[in-house]
Amino acid sequence: MKKRFAFTMIELVFVIVILGILASVAMGHMERDVKQEASSTILSHIRLAQQLALNDNKHRSDHNSIWQTAYWRFEYEKCDGVDRYIYRVGSDADLSGGINKIESVIDPVNRKYIWADGVCNSFDDLGSDENRDVYLYGRFGVEHVEHSDITGSCTSQNIGFDFLGRPHVGVKSYKSDNSSVFQKIMTKDCILTFTMSDGTNFKIKIEAETGYSSIVGQENS
Repeated sequence: MKKRFAFTMIELVFVIVILGILASVAMGHMERDVKQEASSTILSHIRLAQQLALNDNKHRSDHNSIWQTAYWRFEYEKCDGVDRYIYRVGSDADLSGGINKIESVIDPVNRKYIWADGVCNSFDDLGSDENRDVYLYGRFGVEHVEHSDITGSCTSQNIGFDFLGRPHVGVKSYKSDNSSVFQKIMTKDCILTFTMSDGTNFKIKIEAETGYSSIVGQENS
């Protein structure tokens, strides 16, 4: 009886050890899932901007010289007074240079605007009809965002798409440089780097000419 009890205790110890290992592995996967969720969400919103552009030619019948400002675009910016970031997806339909809430996209998943203004100290700064995904720090723990490429042609925090799906860098500046029609088409792939609070990062690449977007390292994503 004592021998059987001893075996039972040993078996129990093995079960506890195995459960501990599984729990630690699961926690590791949970941490990675936050990064994956962030990258997948942002990627889907960039692709949404391109999809809208493919179905909505923004060329105006009145031939307004700054019509390209209205391209459907993805843009990010630093919050007021803090080193945190939000992003928007929308079209500057009134050609004012910025995207207001009613010009932004409504997320087909949760029916909320993919938009926020420059105030983002907490979720309380977002309206009830604004998508929480846009508050990168609070939602995903993203502390920093930057754009780059090898040649330096990706120099803007706003990337728009024309009716052929081609990416344009810095579409907001079409407003001040209205003589440069189609001159801001992206000529080199653009890399957006999102740095997490734990120091790790993920990158999203937007390819020149085609506008195809993917998570670096997950090109089939």
